[in-house]
Amino acid sequence: MQRQGLWLILLCVAGVALFLALRRREVSVGPKPVAMGETMTQLLPDENGTPQAWTITKREVPRDQLPDLVLPKPAPRTAPENTRTDAARALDAQALEKWKHGDIMGALDKFDAAVEADPDDAQPHSDYGRLLTLMTDYQRAMPHLEKAAQLKPEDPQVWLDLATFYERSELLERAAYAKQKADQLAGGRNAIRDANGFWIFEGTTFP
Repeated sequence: MQRQGLWLILLCVAGVALFLALRRREVSVGPKPVAMGETMTQLLPDENGTPQAWTITKREVPRDQLPDLVLPKPAPRTAPENTRTDAARALDAQALEKWKHGDIMGALDKFDAAVEADPDDAQPHSDYGRLLTLMTDYQRAMPHLEKAAQLKPEDPQVWLDLATFYERSELLERAAYAKQKADQLAGGRNAIRDANGFWIFEGTTFP
């Protein structure tokens, strides 16, 4: 009992020390919009998924200085579109339903099957990439989101998805490029952040 009490005291002391260390800094969990020039400390996962405090200063990058996000053109389709796309979309819809009802492992399995059914359909790649981003599985999310942008570069939502992903990956200049690309294609639609900090167009929900 005495040992448990000592551990409790030590944990309390550690918590107070952390609070004192951070009380002068605004700390947010996950991506948060910041004003130009403002420095924000955000708790974001590192490459191992462990939350770390990242200090970010937002700065405007002139358009001509943004790195071009060159995504290679996809390889030619190897099978008729309709049959494979119909199967992929059906599996994608099942994955979204499982995600919506909290069956994440089931959703991942269905997304895998959808991508396998038609690797040249952008929609399953987009949906799969969003879920993996939400799970902070950035290594697996990146190829799906970039593949979606390769396959459907005229769709502003794929660029919003990349903007979200690059922000969370601390690739801020790429995030700025993707967000500007989405704005150029949006046709006046307003991009906002949802409850998870993802960029979406106003009036839409996901999943």
